[in-house]
Amino acid sequence: MINVLPRGMCTGRTMAYTLMDAYAAAGTIRADISPTDMGAALEGIAVTSAMPEHRERAERLLDLTLDGLRARS
Repeated sequence: MINVLPRGMCTGRTMAYTLMDAYAAAGTIRADISPTDMGAALEGIAVTSAMPEHRERAERLLDLTLDGLRARS
């Protein structure tokens, strides 16, 4: 496998943790949700909405997931 990331670049997992930590610290997203939680939620959406005729369901579930990620004031 060829490494296509320039030296010093982080992996997707590291990037997800870095971004989510920064957004949580800024109060943009909830601090009690991990990238692992988000990955599981997105996988669930993909599995239950994989067929083209389920696009509306996928969009609704994604909206619900992203709404749940937002920090409450």
